Amino acid sequence: MEEPSRIAPQRRYIERRAEELLERIPFMDDAELRWTVRVLQDCLPPAAQEQMLLQYSEHLELHQMRHVVQGFVSRYTEHALQALEAKRFTPGTGLKDFTDEELQSMSAAEKCGLLQRTDSALHPYQLRRELARLFMCLDFNLFHDPGLGEAAVEFNAYLDVLERLQRLPDTAIEELKEQVLAALSGVDYRDASAVDAVLTTLREAIGRGVGLVPPFDHLFRERMARWPPTPPPELPEVLNPQITQAIGGMNLSQLQSSLRVLLELMGLEEQRREFEPIRSRYRSLGEIPVEALTAFLPRLSMRLGDRNICDFALRYRSGRLWARDPINPEAWKLLPFKDRFMVLEADNEAMDSLQAARHLSRLLLTERYELLFDPAYQVGLTYQPIYQRVLDRCMRELRNADDLQNLNRQVTRMMLELEEMVPDVERPGRFLAIREVIGTGLRFAPAPDEG
Repeated sequence: MEEPSRIAPQRRYIERRAEELLERIPFMDDAELRWTVRVLQDCLPPAAQEQMLLQYSEHLELHQMRHVVQGFVSRYTEHALQALEAKRFTPGTGLKDFTDEELQSMSAAEKCGLLQRTDSALHPYQLRRELARLFMCLDFNLFHDPGLGEAAVEFNAYLDVLERLQRLPDTAIEELKEQVLAALSGVDYRDASAVDAVLTTLREAIGRGVGLVPPFDHLFRERMARWPPTPPPELPEVLNPQITQAIGGMNLSQLQSSLRVLLELMGLEEQRREFEPIRSRYRSLGEIPVEALTAFLPRLSMRLGDRNICDFALRYRSGRLWARDPINPEAWKLLPFKDRFMVLEADNEAMDSLQAARHLSRLLLTERYELLFDPAYQVGLTYQPIYQRVLDRCMRELRNADDLQNLNRQVTRMMLELEEMVPDVERPGRFLAIREVIGTGLRFAPAPDEG
């Protein structure tokens, strides 16, 4: 039997979407992550939802959510391809011939037409989903809009109605389906006024069936509010298993070194917030025992996401930032110089005094341009006594916030010009000039010897 023409393009779409999502997830904000999960989750049977989203909640912290969604997209894609394969040789003449994802991308008009012509059985969970989508059909245009399935998940009204439908017995759901078929019988789907009238009747029937009283307009005011609105009593603990395993094999000295590196990636307020439970139990970081560090470091690492000790320099090259979330490197490449400088200026504004001092100190003390991007060198610099001395001097000499901001702004522009406009062969000399500007700003004459 020949494969229907719709299968190959759908397969390519699923594979391409997964690649694009996995590239973008590290740069997605909270709302886009939640929308992505909602769209894909709405194409899963209940058992698969529960299995794939055990660690997920819309109330997770951003980096935890990114980690969970990364794994979910991979698992969902495998499921979607298997579901498509199972429908590979179906004729596509009835609703049972389509995957959940195909049903999501069809208009309500098309699905109702198929249901009228061939009463092909939908699974109970699918029928509930289609009734909830029909509730979201406010008018003729949405009834014919194949994008309704994806748009509906933005509204908590859809999720609420779907949850209420899930609590109804199958007999009540079948009765609602029969009301839909009866109301649509003989209706010309091209007649906007007739369709609008039927939709009003059906939406009221579905709404009343789940305990809602019309009018329903107030249900559509908010988009992408967290669902459910109240977080669970206990959020799932999300940790990176590879990091947890690596930390589990460290001795006390290695754990303390890891803690010190993570400290370098944090601002003052973050340090205060994250270390408050630790400080209440131990007088100093050096007193924290192995067991406490082994439990604490994976959680701290997850909260910090993919921050890198070289971000202070990578911010000029690829859009990674020192005090804010990075932007997609592909988007960074498309920005003209003035827009890149604006992004970096916003990053400067977000820096507290310690972050700004670290930025300047690392630029001053890095011996050669290429070492800016060497993680081992930058980690080693953290332990050099001169690094702490220069950091202290930076905080002392530039106590005035305006002085610190002005020097940081001057150096930021010079570093961006170095990356954007200076030929490779001239970069070492230009970088030395930038270090001299920092040294002068810190009232070093000449700049301190390294080591």
